[in-house]
Amino acid sequence: MIKSAKDIGIGIIGVGIMGRGHALYLSDYVKGGKVVAIYDANLVTAQKVAKEVFKKTKVLPKVYKELSMILDDQQVKAVIIASPDHLHANHLEQAILAGKDVLCEKPLASKEKDARKVAKLVRNSKSIVGIGFMRRFDRPYQDLKKEIESGKYGKVLQIRCTSRNVSSPTATTAMLLTNVAVHEIDIIRWLLGEEIVSVGVNFAKTTSKANSNLSDPISVNCHTESGVLVTIDICANSTYGYEVGMEVITENGSLVIENLGQLNIAYNFKLPTRKGGTLHKDWMGRFKP
Repeated sequence: MIKSAKDIGIGIIGVGIMGRGHALYLSDYVKGGKVVAIYDANLVTAQKVAKEVFKKTKVLPKVYKELSMILDDQQVKAVIIASPDHLHANHLEQAILAGKDVLCEKPLASKEKDARKVAKLVRNSKSIVGIGFMRRFDRPYQDLKKEIESGKYGKVLQIRCTSRNVSSPTATTAMLLTNVAVHEIDIIRWLLGEEIVSVGVNFAKTTSKANSNLSDPISVNCHTESGVLVTIDICANSTYGYEVGMEVITENGSLVIENLGQLNIAYNFKLPTRKGGTLHKDWMGRFKP
């Protein structure tokens, strides 16, 4: 377990779109930590990302061809798991047993039994483990939570969420739940401090841009313990830009996180002027540090 934030050696497990993004963000924005090792089943991809990191940090990460090799590396104090979804639980278990601290991309596991097994392992270990739900650390969401908890706006009645990706050529319908809706489900639980007790999915007319394994767009409908209705509208192939937004409807007002990342509040007949701007092309632009 990490004792100090000074020069932490970080290993990246899987450097596809997400893993590469983490490696570059760590190199550009994170102080006190550096990417020192990379593991990916595709050595060519791993070596390419290692060179990108080197250009930014002048430190060339070691590239490993086996998972065990990066976990045995004593310079690696923490790992980021961004391997394919079905490998997350196994890779997380091995990382914990190796004594590493871990940031694991969602989903935690592909099966409930595996998720429960890993969760138990985490609770009984000394490792610090986090799942990649970045919205809890995004300023507009933090401000929204403070406003809700202030009680000024009364009870939360309904929440409407939107999520748009530009293009998702390899996405499946299941991935819209495990990789997209899961962000809203997590943030709702965090904002309200209560569990979601029911979930349903409605399917729209599918876009011609979707592959044969994808129904797109979809709408996910949930209820929380206190009866708050949550609607999550997801489109994986919007083509026009990346958007993430949320409207919290309360007894006394409406609190909206706009797609460009600002919080606007409609209350007592007042509505702030909304800012214009250009949409981001993906999550890396919207949630940039």
